[in-house]
Amino acid sequence: MSTKPDNSRWTGAKAAAFLKLLAGHGKVARAAREVGMSRQAAYRLRARAPQFAQFWEQAMELAKRRRASSRRGRKPVHPLLARKPVPYAEWGDSLGPNG
Repeated sequence: MSTKPDNSRWTGAKAAAFLKLLAGHGKVARAAREVGMSRQAAYRLRARAPQFAQFWEQAMELAKRRRASSRRGRKPVHPLLARKPVPYAEWGDSLGPNG
């Protein structure tokens, strides 16, 4: 007789896996889903467990630094696709044959 894992409660292993996933991508709902819990359950655990909340903040900070470092090596966005308006005078030759 095989027993199904209890996905209704947090365990130490689930919490650790959640924090590792959170540090990897910074998405609470996704990390919670990946360990078989809901986003709401993760926030409830954070509210009642101060040490977990502290590790959560560290994981989010690590995810933020990872995202920032991964953006450093990217090519600049074309001025027409930029989120913030870029004055035409600063476009340079970005509309040329390779732009």
